Amino acid sequence: MPSPLEGRRLLLVAEDADLASLVAQAAARLGAEVERVPSGRAALDALARRAPHVAVVDLPLRDVRGSEVLAALRRAGVPALALSGVYRGPRAAEEVRRLGAYDFFEKPFPVEALAASVARALGVAAPGPLEEARDEVTGSRTLVREEVTAPISSAAPRPALEEGPVPGGPGGGPGLEAPLPGANDPKVVVVEPTPQARGDLGFTSVPRLLVAIHRGQATGALTVGRGPVRKIVAFEAGALVYAASNVAAERFGPICVRRGIVTQERLDELRREAPASARTADLLSQAGLVPPERRAEIVAGQIRAIAWSTFEWREGSYEFQLGRPPAARVPVRIAMGDLLLEGILRTATLPRLRTELPADAHLAPAPDPAFELYALGLRPKEAHLLSAADGTKCVSDLVRLSDLPERDALAFLEACCVMGVLDEVDRVLASTRRIGFM
Repeated sequence: MPSPLEGRRLLLVAEDADLASLVAQAAARLGAEVERVPSGRAALDALARRAPHVAVVDLPLRDVRGSEVLAALRRAGVPALALSGVYRGPRAAEEVRRLGAYDFFEKPFPVEALAASVARALGVAAPGPLEEARDEVTGSRTLVREEVTAPISSAAPRPALEEGPVPGGPGGGPGLEAPLPGANDPKVVVVEPTPQARGDLGFTSVPRLLVAIHRGQATGALTVGRGPVRKIVAFEAGALVYAASNVAAERFGPICVRRGIVTQERLDELRREAPASARTADLLSQAGLVPPERRAEIVAGQIRAIAWSTFEWREGSYEFQLGRPPAARVPVRIAMGDLLLEGILRTATLPRLRTELPADAHLAPAPDPAFELYALGLRPKEAHLLSAADGTKCVSDLVRLSDLPERDALAFLEACCVMGVLDEVDRVLASTRRIGFM
């Protein structure tokens, strides 16, 4: 049976490659041929070469007016769907539609709903239900300590599986008629093929991939590998619900042994008495050693630790797939904002922070934050540091003004940049100070 969008071409106009990959995969599920361009001018060039059947445009654009691209698509008879983290509310949606958009989605948005809207715009059937995402990690051979020391070694503090969470704490934007402030016209127009659902962690990072998953409110799984180590995290509507690893120390049984819930001898005895396919967590539950509420608490810690252990990886590979999480899982749901902020604060290393956050870089509020501040549970010292990041001070100034140790201050600023709360900007003079957060 042919896919509903087979033979249809979709033009995807988006600067964020990770988010574009999610959108492209959702469209490719329907059989669409997807071409991504990173700018408004590149979109106009692509339209002039060969009009697509449908377009998705992430607003605002950095080089031309969003209204110019939407108008050009309308003149060409191409239905366009618009996304934005800057324009919000009914009035923004009404204005975007007035300018030619068939539909409008605020970030974060359900990527599956976007795919269904693409189908409606072309008058074809909406996509069917997602299949279960593949999990090739749980059944893979377990790696002992000697096999994983080199691939996962890091100067970062090792996330503790036994610990609970670290205790904590719609803005406007530029008008639709204007590109983002301070944007320069690109000297070279790059047209990219369909973004791949897999890639190299040398060009992105797990936290950045998770931010894209949150923006797309995606349901699926992200598998990462480094040397012999393989890990998978699964999510439902942008929240983490499952994780697995082929590292022995990160599996349920060893965690329970370290916590003193069961001895290694008793665990071995239970395994000998059970069928080979039996899951360790089920064995411990049936033996009355791990009641349901305790099991959920252990699994939540396991999910966090598996995800955090990949945050500092700058080599390795990843694969993203849309799909339902595994059906046989403990009902746990971890908000992405909490996971990202806490994980970066726990794992970021000072040498890398100094490299990725240059001392002379100026930071200011982003026009389209991926997370609202109220969802992050900021502590007082973090809130004070964030309020000082108004574009008038460089990173070294912010660290000096902070009451936090250098690593902690830099880790918090890095987390804010990764999560789209802060942007690196040209220096802002005090007389033209941006409006801050507080």
